[in-house]
Amino acid sequence: MSFDMNSLPDDVEELKRIIIFQNSKYAEELNLQRQKEVEYREELRLQKLKETEHLEQIERLKIQLFGRKTEKWSQIEKDQGLLFNEIESSLREDSPEPKEKSLFTPVKSHTRKKTGRKPFPEYLPRIEILHDISESEKTCACGHTLSRIGEEKSEKLDIIPAKIQVEVHIRPKYACKHCEGTSDESLPVVRIAPVPAQIAEKSMLSSGFLAYTLTQKFADALPFYRQVGILQRSGVDISRSTLSNTVIQVFEKFLR
Repeated sequence: MSFDMNSLPDDVEELKRIIIFQNSKYAEELNLQRQKEVEYREELRLQKLKETEHLEQIERLKIQLFGRKTEKWSQIEKDQGLLFNEIESSLREDSPEPKEKSLFTPVKSHTRKKTGRKPFPEYLPRIEILHDISESEKTCACGHTLSRIGEEKSEKLDIIPAKIQVEVHIRPKYACKHCEGTSDESLPVVRIAPVPAQIAEKSMLSSGFLAYTLTQKFADALPFYRQVGILQRSGVDISRSTLSNTVIQVFEKFLR
């Protein structure tokens, strides 16, 4: 703001009051401008979030319209509301849980029906847990040590939750301490291994993480916001927009 020098008072105290007033007015305008900037950024963030949601809807519609398994995908979307009602969902299944498997053991006179649990796949790793009696119980009343004559085995299916880890990529730098290199551009002064290839460039998510996320999203029908909640329970804070933007980048890369 400009002033007419002739209109300014000669009193020093009056001049100080004018300067203080102008400074406070400027500070107020600056705070107002900053508040508008914060509101604008929030509106921009919400707009980007809506755009991401629209892109997800478009991808789902593409799969429904042009995918090979449209009916299966529609059924998955329809069952989204039943994810927290396992009992109701299981009652809708046509085939019951394979608790028992009927086997037929042929004998000479007739065919005998044999029932038993379906065994777990052989390729699953086994961890043996020994439940033994104490050393004092291994001594007979006659004073002799009991002999092991056999054992009983039972198998129980166990599951280990997904293990989250951080890959630390280290690329050592090398340089000669005795010279400044050569004029050959193919032999730079400082040498370092190239950056490893990535599915999503400059992403903080590894290829294995993206494969796991895509499987949960499109094979298991687990939305991104639920995946974010699972990660947060492990202390990992990754936003839904980060997952969405990275997945879009992967699709754009492979659909070119």
